[in-house]
Amino acid sequence: MMGKPDNHLLPYGVSFIAGLAICLSITMISGRKEAWDASMYFTIGIPAMCLVIFVLAYFFPQRAWRWALSMAIGQSVAMVLGGGSASLWPLAIIAMTVVSLPQFIVAMVAGGIAKKRVLPDEPGP
Repeated sequence: MMGKPDNHLLPYGVSFIAGLAICLSITMISGRKEAWDASMYFTIGIPAMCLVIFVLAYFFPQRAWRWALSMAIGQSVAMVLGGGSASLWPLAIIAMTVVSLPQFIVAMVAGGIAKKRVLPDEPGP
């Protein structure tokens, strides 16, 4: 009997698109070159991304850090599409890792909560 596949495409896609869309939206609304140059990134963007990650990690708790990583990649793509300097991309990857720490923490917490809620099968009568 086969179990559920562990490689889910849906959470990868949702997290990537959410990171991309949130960062591009903040860049466009704020008029800044990069999303994290705007205070809105920290007051609205990160909480919104954490909410998305919480939901994904709760429903797909196995190795939930993957969803935060996918979101960080989406944010990196948004930086390039938003006109960020490609020559500074290695530095931006380091910065993206730091600003993505809340999403990684939320993923681990939500995944842990979801795993604890799964009750083992009770023996039948």
